[in-house]
Amino acid sequence: MSLDLNPEFQRNLWLHLGWQRMMAAATVGLTVAYAVLLVSDFDKLSYAANLILVMVLGMWGPRRAADTLAEEVAGGTWESQRMSGLSAWSMAWGKLIGGCSFVWYCGLLALAVYVFAGFERGFPPGRAGNFWLGIYLVLIGACLAHVVALGVALIRLRKTVQYRRLTITLAQTCGFVVFLAVSGIGTAPVLNQPDFVPGTAYVFDSAYSWPMVRAVLGSVFVVWALVAVYRLMRAELQYRAWPWFWASFVAFCAALAAGIAPWPGGGMVGAALPIFIVMIALTYLSALADRRDPIRYRSGLLALRHGDFSRALAEIPWWSIAMAGATIAALFAIYTLVTLGSDGWPSSLSEIFLRLRLISLDHLAETLVLVLLFMTRDLAILLWLSFGPWRSQSDVTWLVYLALVYWPVSIIMIFAGYGAYITLVLPVAGDDIVLSFAPILTQLVVLGVMLHRRWRQATRSGVAA
Repeated sequence: MSLDLNPEFQRNLWLHLGWQRMMAAATVGLTVAYAVLLVSDFDKLSYAANLILVMVLGMWGPRRAADTLAEEVAGGTWESQRMSGLSAWSMAWGKLIGGCSFVWYCGLLALAVYVFAGFERGFPPGRAGNFWLGIYLVLIGACLAHVVALGVALIRLRKTVQYRRLTITLAQTCGFVVFLAVSGIGTAPVLNQPDFVPGTAYVFDSAYSWPMVRAVLGSVFVVWALVAVYRLMRAELQYRAWPWFWASFVAFCAALAAGIAPWPGGGMVGAALPIFIVMIALTYLSALADRRDPIRYRSGLLALRHGDFSRALAEIPWWSIAMAGATIAALFAIYTLVTLGSDGWPSSLSEIFLRLRLISLDHLAETLVLVLLFMTRDLAILLWLSFGPWRSQSDVTWLVYLALVYWPVSIIMIFAGYGAYITLVLPVAGDDIVLSFAPILTQLVVLGVMLHRRWRQATRSGVAA
């Protein structure tokens, strides 16, 4: 993969990086910077430049990255682009870099002003502990935010039945959240706090500052995100997508969860539970991102039945891979709990469970099994919604269901005095094994029958989700 000057990149440069816009941005930006300096000092100028960096690179940049695809969909030119001779990589980076070229130009102007103000202030360390590390966090956070926004837009495009409109607010929000997480809420390179000590993270029991860990992880995730965008673009261009990349990313996240912790000396128990939590999060996210098409699922099952393993692998749902990882992590966590008990638990982790009064340390292994069963129930409900007539609203309906069941309903039951029956809505095991498992098993049986009926209706009628 190389960065050649393909037509998509050149077109975006002509559209977004004209010399008139560049001159106007430089004139307005430098005029505002000079006005701020006249009425205040270099501290205020540094703060203003940092604020503009956040707004331009963190908020406008992700929207611009997603809009490069949304404009094609709204203008009706996306189908013709898909039929062109451009490769998936050329189209991806042509939109990503070319479409965001003016954003980066404005951001680098603000960065130049910020560095100038930092020079006059003696390059204060800020909340990152180092002036230049803070700048790197903002830049790498912006890169990751733009790539994530384009990736989310491509995922939304895969799930859109008709190419008439493509909303980009979700893509912009995801990109902005990523930018805040990596850059340190936009304040990493600016605040001059000599007494501020950055937080500490433990990577395989070796202590590092959180800003340094964020810088390394941000750089690594940029590579992952770029490859993900490339593969999503290939899938959009009707290339067969193999599951190896997603499976590798799931394994990478598991290793990351095992290696990084806010406390030292976690041992096997301290590593098993974070892996389990990360696998659950990936399962739910991949279930939302996947194109849940009953015809596609039937095609994969038929290919498996006929021995066509390559086609069956290509049709594997994303969420099934993450769910397999969650199951393996749960078994590993249960094994560590049964064999080691609470020995070797870090004190901070024990305090967390003690504050969560609903979770009993004596029944934590049973609780992990309940979490797997509840996750299976939630996925069954999502598939049931996706196979029905309201499949276009299945994502939003499912999220509303999760928000209602896991938050207000459980709180109402607890404060109304029905805590003994909390396993109806929350995976929390108690002393009574029957009361803990009977409700969720009953729900799974009922949902299994409902899902099977809807599956047969959807595949008989040939309706795609």
